[in-house]
Amino acid sequence: MQKGTKVVVWGGSAVATPELVDVLSREAVEVGPIDLVLVGRTKEKLEIVGTLCRRMAGRGEADLSVSFTTDMEAALADADYIINQIRVGGMEARAFDESFPRRFGIPGEETVGPGGFANALRTVPVVINCCRLVEKLAPQAVLLNLTNPSSLVQYAIRRYTDVRVIGVCDSPVSLMEAIAQLLDIPLQELSFSYVGMHHFGWITRVLWKGQDMMPQVLSRVDEIPKLEMDPEILQAIGAIPSPYLKYYFHPDRILAKTEGRPTRAEELIGVQAAMLEQYKGWTSPEKPDTLVRRGAVWYRKIVVPVLLAMIKDTRQLLIVSVDNGSAIPWLPEDTVVELPAIVGTDGARPLATGEVPMDVKAMVQMNAAYEMLAVEAIVERSYEKAFRALMANWMVHNAGQAKGILDLIWPEDGEKRVQVVREATKAEEIVFPNIVYGSGILREAPLQGERFVVVTMEEPWELAKGMLPAEPAAVAFVRDMDWDAVEKLERAIPAAERVVGIGGGSALDMAKYVAWRRNLPCDLIPSISSVDTFATKSIAVRERGHVRYIGFIVPKNVYVDYELIRQAPPRLNRAGVGDIISAHTALWDWALAHERRGERYDEGIVATFRDLLAALDENAPDIRRVSEKGVHFIMDAYSRINLICRRLGSSRPQEGAEHTFAYNAEYLTRRHYIHGELVALGTLVIAAFQDNEWEWVQEILDRCGVLYQPRDLGISQEEFVRISRSLNSYSRKHGRRYTVLDDRPLDEGFIEEMCSQLTF
Repeated sequence: MQKGTKVVVWGGSAVATPELVDVLSREAVEVGPIDLVLVGRTKEKLEIVGTLCRRMAGRGEADLSVSFTTDMEAALADADYIINQIRVGGMEARAFDESFPRRFGIPGEETVGPGGFANALRTVPVVINCCRLVEKLAPQAVLLNLTNPSSLVQYAIRRYTDVRVIGVCDSPVSLMEAIAQLLDIPLQELSFSYVGMHHFGWITRVLWKGQDMMPQVLSRVDEIPKLEMDPEILQAIGAIPSPYLKYYFHPDRILAKTEGRPTRAEELIGVQAAMLEQYKGWTSPEKPDTLVRRGAVWYRKIVVPVLLAMIKDTRQLLIVSVDNGSAIPWLPEDTVVELPAIVGTDGARPLATGEVPMDVKAMVQMNAAYEMLAVEAIVERSYEKAFRALMANWMVHNAGQAKGILDLIWPEDGEKRVQVVREATKAEEIVFPNIVYGSGILREAPLQGERFVVVTMEEPWELAKGMLPAEPAAVAFVRDMDWDAVEKLERAIPAAERVVGIGGGSALDMAKYVAWRRNLPCDLIPSISSVDTFATKSIAVRERGHVRYIGFIVPKNVYVDYELIRQAPPRLNRAGVGDIISAHTALWDWALAHERRGERYDEGIVATFRDLLAALDENAPDIRRVSEKGVHFIMDAYSRINLICRRLGSSRPQEGAEHTFAYNAEYLTRRHYIHGELVALGTLVIAAFQDNEWEWVQEILDRCGVLYQPRDLGISQEEFVRISRSLNSYSRKHGRRYTVLDDRPLDEGFIEEMCSQLTF
């Protein structure tokens, strides 16, 4: 009796595993018997999946048998190959990886960026322990790694064990198929030069019968599905990257696209439940129709081809992840690289690479540094290396973000840590600062006996310094919220036990930044009622002229002192209406996104905001007079808005295209404005563009005494036209969410009509 090839599948209870059986049953012919052993942790789920796989195994021509067990040691005995597809922490942990980076202004993903690092923190120690068993029980076995983040897991296996491993991913094949379809040329007739790392690879050349096809591909690169990168970038570089590079090139777009939508993991949790339910009652040997919903194309495109190439020793050319050796001379030999390789019984031998653009080299080298440092940090439990790794990651822009990420997910056992973090995050969602209202209340603030520093600006400090009950240890003045200036000022502030922010948006954001970086309590004292910084958990900074939201901090106390606030020019206090009336256009955008893209929509929240807008109308006289009642209404409205948005997990009900207008105006003119006034102008313009009661918006602004005309803001007609003409383009590149600007363009007729309605 012929001995079968034994293939062990770690994570064998995954709902996609029947797809592996389906492909093997059709493709694994003329290779002799294959014994597929599924290993899983959850007995009930494993039995459901394993029973289905066993039934499907006999439907094709292959000599395929399936068994399943929860005993990994028993399964590994005499194993020839191992397919690693374990997911440490399950889909719930993946959902965490895909969501927590957003609080730092970074897209969440399970393989790249901070999400990939958190995934590796859980996964690497578990996989290394599993590989110790392979060393002991099946040293002859070759491991095919599917577990993400794939190249980090593979580097850990190679660096810290003696297990032979090859990384497999369908992304390169899928990209090449898309290019072949674009050119309308059969894939087998094309030749590709490919270089890089897992989810960080580049196609540098495309040949057809000796003809260079790259110019044609680059001229139509925007037609390649899922690439979603500016053609100008790729045309300038002269190469086609993995679709995952969009997370590095266009993080703002990813954030906008995913705003208010469930993560991929959250979607899959529902999909998996439906699949398992169907599997339970499935008695046919045919493939269940729900299996298509999982989209597990990787088995057909790469896993089975690599496995069969090794079993049959076909010396097939396939793109896989392997040790670099000398294939890429500008990377360390032990780097895990993704390259074309000759695959046979003896493993995978990578082919040497050709010329690569200098900037592509630099990006890949930096990614290699990140991955190698990250694995060393996890195995050695080195915070210092973890910090260095994140600083080398292309998606982490500064040291503040790196520190905040590590504060959240480091150290301890990865899986346990995620559960702690997820519970803590839920608790933080409902925490809100203690807000104290009154006249002269600063004199009674409990600041005595504590070493505190004040972060402020010159004018509010002159008004407030005589009202404090104690002298601060130091006073820091904010002049610029650009990243470099923010970090420089933070370093210059001496040690303290508490941070107190006094002033408008910039001063309060800077105070929050210092407290966040140093993990200190923070009290905020707004000097005007036109900013909602005191109520938000994020911190707004500027990076190359664009607003970036980072960090996560809830102030301890907020002192709304009417005596202090009413000393400010009335214009500054009335401007607070801008970030309330913006809900009028933001709610319209939200409904549009729900209709066009299926974004979740909450009628209860919409009704609450409609009531708030009606109350704004009622309180307009007090807002205009800057009475205590008017100030209280604005500040209380901010508190209510931000509490709702925090519970929702998005500022969607308050921020839409009108804020995009304001940010574009700041970017194009390179001037500072009173934020609420600029948002008020944006709300008026966008309401007109939406055909959404713009006359009502104008009436409310006039009754509240808000300045919103371009003349009052110092915006010329020429500048207004430039802002309007570029608004759609700015929204595509930097917009935070789907709005009317994604639905249709602002045409010249509309811009001309607005110019006739506004005062310049």
